[in-house]
Formats: sequence, C-alpha cells, structure tokens
Amino acid sequence: MARTTQNLNSDKDTSLYRSDLHNRVRIWGSGSPRRWLARTMACLALVFGWSVAAPRLAAQQSGNGARVSGVVRTAAGAPVGGVAVQLAGTAYRAITSDSGTFDLVAVAPGTYTLVARGPARAGARVRVSVVAGEESKVDLVMVAAGAAPTSASGAETLAEVKVEGQRAETAPLGPGVSDAGSNEYSVTAAGIANLPVGTNTAITDVLTQMPGVAIDQNQQIHIRNTEGPQFQYQINGAVVPIDINTNPPFISMINPMFISRLDLLDGILPSRYSYATGGIVSIETKNGCDSPGGSVSLMGGQRLDIVPSAEYAGCAGNLSYYVSGEYDQGQNAFSSATPGPNPIHDRTAQGQGFAALSYPINGTTRIDVTFSTAGSNNQLPNVPNLDPEFSLTGVSPFNSSAINSYLNFRDYLGIVSLRGHPDSNLTYQISYAAHSITQSFRPDNNGELIFQGVASNASHSDLDNTLQGDLTYKTGRHTIGTGVYLGEYRVHAGDTSLVFPVDTAGNQTSSSPVTIVNNAAATNILTGVYINDLWQVTDRLKINAGLRWDDLTGFTRNNQLDPTINFTYALAPQTAVHAGFARYMQVPSFLGISPTAPAAFAGTTAEGPPGIATPTTEDDFEWDAGINHRLSAHVTVSEDAFFELTEHYLDTGQFGVVPIFAPFNYDHGTIWGSESAVNYADDKLTVYASATIGRNLQKGVVTGQFNFDPDELAFINAHPIVLDHQPLYGGSAGASYKIQGFTLLFDGIYSSGLRGDFADTLRLPTVVQLNAGVQRDFKIQGVGTISDRLTVLNFLDRVNLIRPSEGIGIFQSSYGPRFTILDVLSFSWGKDR
Repeated sequence: MARTTQNLNSDKDTSLYRSDLHNRVRIWGSGSPRRWLARTMACLALVFGWSVAAPRLAAQQSGNGARVSGVVRTAAGAPVGGVAVQLAGTAYRAITSDSGTFDLVAVAPGTYTLVARGPARAGARVRVSVVAGEESKVDLVMVAAGAAPTSASGAETLAEVKVEGQRAETAPLGPGVSDAGSNEYSVTAAGIANLPVGTNTAITDVLTQMPGVAIDQNQQIHIRNTEGPQFQYQINGAVVPIDINTNPPFISMINPMFISRLDLLDGILPSRYSYATGGIVSIETKNGCDSPGGSVSLMGGQRLDIVPSAEYAGCAGNLSYYVSGEYDQGQNAFSSATPGPNPIHDRTAQGQGFAALSYPINGTTRIDVTFSTAGSNNQLPNVPNLDPEFSLTGVSPFNSSAINSYLNFRDYLGIVSLRGHPDSNLTYQISYAAHSITQSFRPDNNGELIFQGVASNASHSDLDNTLQGDLTYKTGRHTIGTGVYLGEYRVHAGDTSLVFPVDTAGNQTSSSPVTIVNNAAATNILTGVYINDLWQVTDRLKINAGLRWDDLTGFTRNNQLDPTINFTYALAPQTAVHAGFARYMQVPSFLGISPTAPAAFAGTTAEGPPGIATPTTEDDFEWDAGINHRLSAHVTVSEDAFFELTEHYLDTGQFGVVPIFAPFNYDHGTIWGSESAVNYADDKLTVYASATIGRNLQKGVVTGQFNFDPDELAFINAHPIVLDHQPLYGGSAGASYKIQGFTLLFDGIYSSGLRGDFADTLRLPTVVQLNAGVQRDFKIQGVGTISDRLTVLNFLDRVNLIRPSEGIGIFQSSYGPRFTILDVLSFSWGKDR
C-alpha cells in the first residue's frame, strides 16, 4: 500500500492497530435485555393501537369529523395548483387541485398551524381553529420569497416561528436559530443545485459551505473541531444508527440528490440527542406528492470520471414515493497521495440507491419507510519510488507505485417510522432502523510485506438494530417531550495477517512470513431516556431544559446523566440572542478496537509497545452563546461563540496498515471557537459567506498509547497539543446568479492549514479551493427541461496539501483535487422541473 517514506520499524508504524481486531465480551446472551426489549415492544404496540384508534374515538366524541378547506391563490388572485397544504406536525395533508382548492377531512378539534409550500415560493403560514363538527374555510395567499405575510381569510396570519425569517427556495444556505435555541444552518434542494457540481456534490462538501465545518483528507469533515465520526444524521425525524459510514463520503448513504432540505444543528442541542453531538445533520427527503416527476443526468470529465444518475417521484393516491440511483467511476477514490494532477492507483467503482415512501394511515397517523444502499470498490493510492523495508523470499523488490491494495465497502440502511398527532397538543414518533456495514481491506501481499512488513486481509462488519420513541405534549406555555433510545450494535471482525518474525530489538529474523489469525465478535448496547421542556416564558423569552440518562455496555461500559438548558430571547422581531449549557456523552467508534492485538502480534513486525487497547466514552461540558439578526427581507447574519471542557476526548487515526480508523482517548482538554455567517437571497441572486476561528487543545493519552512512539507520547503527556481537526482560521463562500437563461455558479473554501509532524506541532500551508460553473436550461413546452452544466474545480490549479506524511494517526500525504473540468447533461420532467 506504500503510505509513507518514513522508517516503518518505528514503534508507531508497527502499531498494534495493523490487525484492527476485536475481542469484546458478548452481553446479549443473558436474556435480560431481550426481556426488556420485549416489554418495550409490547408498550410500543399499545401506543400503535391507541394511535390508530384515537382518531376514531375523537370522531365519535365530536359527532362528525371537522373539516378544513379553502383555496390557495397568488397575490394577484390566481389559483395555485400542486401546492402541498398541511396542518404542521400532523398527518393531515393534501395537494391543491388545478383550481387551487384543498380539503382536509376528519380533523380532530384544536388549534393548528396551516402551512402551504410551493416550489420557488416562500409559501404561507396561518393559524386556524378547528371546531368539532364544523368546517373551517381558509383562503391562503402565497407570497414571494422574503415578502411580509399577507392576510388570509378565515384564519389568523401567523408570524414566523423562527427568527431567521422566511427562506427562499433558491437560498443556498442560511443561518438561523431553532425552536430549542440551537444554531441552525440550512440549505434547500435548490440551494444544493446552485453549487457548482449541483446534486453530484458530496454531502460533506455541501456541509463544508456551512460555518464551523472543516474539510479533511478523503473529503472527511470536522464539525466544531470534533473528530470526524462525532456527528450524526437524522432522516425525516428518525435518528440514523451512529456508525453509518459518512466519512469519507465516497461510500456515503446520504446522497444530496434525494434531499429536500438539510439543517445542520450545533451548539446546545435538545436532550433528545446524544452519543455524537458535534452536530446533527437533519434531512427532509423529497416527497413525490409535493414534486412529482423525474430526471436523468450524465456527468463526465477528466480522470475517467463518469457519473450517470436518475430520480423519479410520484403520488399514487395518498402514497408518496421517491426513488433515485447513481453510479460513479473515476480516479478519485481517495485523496491523492501525490501533488501531481493525476493520482496513482486511485480508481473507484461505486453505486448508491435510495427510496422513500410515505402513506397516511388515517387523518392523524402516517407511516414512512426509507431504504438506502451504497457500495464501492476502491484502489488505495500509492506513493512511487519508496525504499523497500523488508525482504521477502522469492520476490524481488519492485516500484511502490505498483502495489495493488483495495479497500471496499458495502452499506445498507432501512428505517420504518410511525408518526401520529391524535390531537392538536399531542404528537408521537416510533422509529425502527436496521443498518449493516462491511469494510474489507484486500492487500497486495507481496507489496505490503516488502514495504510495510504486514499484509492483513481484514473484514470488519457491523449489524445494527435501533428503536427510538418520542412523545411531545403541549400544555399551556410548555411543550413537554420524552423519549427512549435502544441500540444494538453487533460488531464482527475477521483478520488473517502475514507478518515477519523479529528479535527483541525489532530486527527481521526471517524472510518467510508467518500467518496470524485473530477473529472476534461483540455486541454493544446503547440505551438512553430523556425528558425535555420547551417553555415559552413570555412572548419574547423561551427556555429549553432537559435531562438525559445514557448507558453503554459491550467492549466498554459507562452510564451518565446529562443536563441541558438553553435560553432564547427576541430583542426585536428581527433579532434573537441565545445562550446555554449542556453536558454530553460521546461514544467511540465500534469498528476500530483491537484489545487482543498485543498478545497476538508479539514478536512480529506488527508488535508495538504496551498500552490500554479499549477506549472509554468522552465526557463534554459545553457553553454556547450567539445572536441572529435579519437585516432585511433578503439578508440574515449570525454570530456564535462556544467553549468546551473535555475529559477523555475521543480521537481516531489510521495507525497501522489496515486503513480502518481506530479510536483512542486523550486525557483532558479544551475546545473553543467562533462562527460568523451571512446570507443574501432574492429571485436572481444568492450570496453566502462564513468565517470560523477555533482551537482544540488536548493533553495526555489515556488509551491507545501504543499508537505513539515513546518521545511523542512523553511530549503529549507533558504538554497540551493543538489537534489537527480544524484550522485556526477557516471560511467558505458561494454565489449563484440567473441571467438570460443562464445560471452562474461559484463556491470556495479557505483554510489556514491543519497540523502535522511530531505531536502536530507543524502548521501546514494555506488551503484555497475555488470552483465555478455555468448552466444553460432549455425548456421544451409540455415535455421538460434539458440542462447543460460546465464546472471547473480548483480553477486556480493550486496544490493544496491537506495532510502530511507524518502526524498523529496519519499514514501518508493527502492532497486536494487539482484543476478538473466536468460537464453534466440532464433532462428533467414533471412539476417545476
């Protein structure tokens, strides 16, 4: 695999993590958790039965079911068809007819927010009161993006819930404040389409355009100076299992093509969230009933890059369906290990598929089903002309550029969610998720043995089952939330390694390799319960407070009680400030722990110094404060600052030959940062920019000590070091402009440089990558739209060093993409396409 030119006889490079094995204690066999899970399932079954029966009981109590009907019009009075109309937070929804009419039946009595959403319009929001046995007539007026709400007959016009104000469908990104007081940075499907590569943009590249997000090698990202895995996704309100492989994104299950809206939440989060709280990436998928139609596209470009893709959405009665698929091949599997324009041995073949279904069981209950799958076969990039480090019987040394090792992935995800709104004050959600991931390293045995001294044929897999339930009840000025999370993460590892025997000084004693087999399996159980209160103290002041208890058993054990509190105050209708505190428990990655490696590899080229192999959980104490201001109908700005105390901070690194990242713990440290954002949007022009300043300082290593050479370990134990997760200064910006049938596109990122070398004491050079594109649309009346987009990545053709060949957990140099020309030809049809 030829990762670096440094001497691989060092303790660090002969890390125990070369085998990346597992030997964890199975805890599921006792039966007690199964009985507990059975009782939980029985309770959830009762909730399900009650959710189905409740609307009928409500209808019986109210005589005839109430009805909400009306017409959606433009400001000029013309009816608008095809608009999604819904009572927010419920399963009551409809699509307006060609004459703009809608009709919601069997509605339970209460007060609701009626929301109308139409593509390229800001929509309408009104408060409507529903009386048992009566019909409520509401005429909605759709307003342009950024315009003030207009009156609506039959209902009270509703002011914006969020301080950020109405966000145009074309706005690429925008800062805001969530109801619970968290920072919220958002992008719509149209905003993603306005990035230079559009829906072919990797999900992590979408996120790097947001404040506090830094790019790393292989398109990995760090949010707020946390380690890469320390954030999580939720899709349509259901939290995805925490080990979903989204770093790097070439095997990502999350394809921007199926995203309707994406929100990045960070700062002080509600107590619903735990385990990986650097940020929450909340995704709403496209809905077939809202935007029926489809598209096909083909992207091609330099370095054999070919990406065909397709999507289709529709509405069959009340059933909404959406499907998409993509195939990608090219010379871009990983970040290049060399600075030249063309990577060496870096080809990939990958595919991704997605499906989302939504069906209202009745007027108050909906079931959502989500499927996603991804797979890839990837060459590992090489560095040429390295010196052989070991001798192998019968094999002559060859150029390291010819090493032929692969890292392959398979990923499958399924989510089923039941959501209900029995009355206007009560909502619930029950979600079950199943997830399977396999990571397989297939080495070039001769090459790995000659240049590294170890050839590990490794396959690591994780089969997950998670169940979560959430219940909210509104009473007066309080919205009470409570819920439970149960997660079973079954990890299996199989590793067959070829190594050379060594003497006590670490010198090779034979040129004939020996085989070591070390297989392991473990079940890790995550359990969490929480309670949360969102209190509207006054018309201007909100307090969100919560308490959460979590428990982890398996390869490591811990339980923790975590409080959270957040204050949000509206200084003016356009301005809000927020401040809060939270304690979080972070869990390590379940795929990268090797507790039996010391004994298995003693006396071989994979031997390392002693240390604690099993990582612990991380304990964080975070303070956050910020302000959000809407300067005008088109401009929003925000500023936020945070400070964090960490104990047993979790980090990961590729310390051995097997390129599967392994977790370890620092002792203690601090993280601080500041984030600024601005967003402008009108009908033709959108502009956004963000700036970030921050540091992550950690001292001491308490687990995984064998990953470091003795001098580096002693230095870290004696001095705080700057971690390599984020630059001191970072920024992003972008714009799109529509003119005479053309759309001009631009985005860019800036980094003052990550860290590297001994104990990360070296600051790397500045990174600047600027991308641009232009698109021309040709609309064919009654048929669809043909579009052609020309994009240039890194049009300055800068050589951007992302990672050096030496650093904590770094195995080889990584460079950003060089000047690349891409072209996307697409055809779309259906509503608003």
